[in-house]
Amino acid sequence: MHGALEGVRGEARSVPKESPSYVKGMWFVAGRRYIAREHGEEVLAKVVDAMPPEHREALAEPITSDWYPEGALGASLQACRDVVSGGTDAGLLSFMEGCSVEGIHRFWSVALRITSTHFAVRMLPATWRHMRRGPGKLEVLVEPDRAVVRYSSFPYFRDVNYRLLVLGTLRPLMRISTATKAQVEIVGYGDDWLDAEIIFP
Repeated sequence: MHGALEGVRGEARSVPKESPSYVKGMWFVAGRRYIAREHGEEVLAKVVDAMPPEHREALAEPITSDWYPEGALGASLQACRDVVSGGTDAGLLSFMEGCSVEGIHRFWSVALRITSTHFAVRMLPATWRHMRRGPGKLEVLVEPDRAVVRYSSFPYFRDVNYRLLVLGTLRPLMRISTATKAQVEIVGYGDDWLDAEIIFP
């Protein structure tokens, strides 16, 4: 088993526009707002320019309720790694956590205002279905002191940016929804599956 953050970077940016996997526009809306606020419009323009032309619209003019091909998300992750995050895993992870906080406050704050750790974890499959169309499944195995979030039939985890995306979304979600410092780590993955463990405080 390789380390959770080893391997290729940016592979999913080449997913064709006709990809059967789609992601909802709210991700791009949150990312655009976060980049513009924290780094400025000039940096946002550089991120958009770093994406392949066929995917730029997703970040240049995102619509919350629209669906965008998986390649647009992969391209935006790699562009943000290259332009905003210094090309490092740590920089991209920090950036993703900031985007996730932006999205949670903008779209999910009411639902997450008062909840328990176990309830927040059990909401994850519904959140996945709300945000995505196409292949991929998310299941949660909950135990008293931990949970395993299992992603399957999702052929993008060879790209380390997608593994970072798992951490960059789960960690802020747990922190904001439960006001605790639940530990979240990737404990295993393959080309189309990944297990993330959440240790409850």
